Amino acid sequence: MVPVAAVTMALDDLAGKILGVCGKDVERVAAIFSRGSLVSGDSRFRWSPIDASPDEVSALLDRFPDYEPDRPFDPERCVLMVFRDGRGEFEIPREVGLQKRFLRRRNFWDEAMELAASQEPRCERYSYSSEADVFALALSAELRDALGALGGLLRYSSLEARIRTLRADRLWLFSHRPDRDR
Repeated sequence: MVPVAAVTMALDDLAGKILGVCGKDVERVAAIFSRGSLVSGDSRFRWSPIDASPDEVSALLDRFPDYEPDRPFDPERCVLMVFRDGRGEFEIPREVGLQKRFLRRRNFWDEAMELAASQEPRCERYSYSSEADVFALALSAELRDALGALGGLLRYSSLEARIRTLRADRLWLFSHRPDRDR
């Protein structure tokens, strides 16, 4: 059993949680508001039911960003890399990738971002739950090898081993927008 925590949440924050589950579907969002509950991963949210008209829900959803397929990748705004290989997905957050090994001048994150940016990743979708654009990059054998060679820059040996034996075919880069703070 997990303890229950009562948290006061602003309407925009609740709407962000709902968007993370169903996207900008006015009817579904309105139905979830009126139901008064949401399950998202391991979290369960409950509130007093909110009866909102489709126009009110639409006005609320207009405050959230839309997917922009032509959005260019900005490595400075990237906060997370997600690799998928035969063993599942694994993540390297910016904070982890920026950490340097003892007596190293370079770090994995900056080198990997430079490599990824040179491949011109394309914007695949907007993640409301992460509040970030998700850029996709197909990993060729050469690109996997180049990333594997950067593994020695990672501070954690378990991540180094995972990158060095990388069999991922895809890399997702999560990038926050400059206007992220609504």
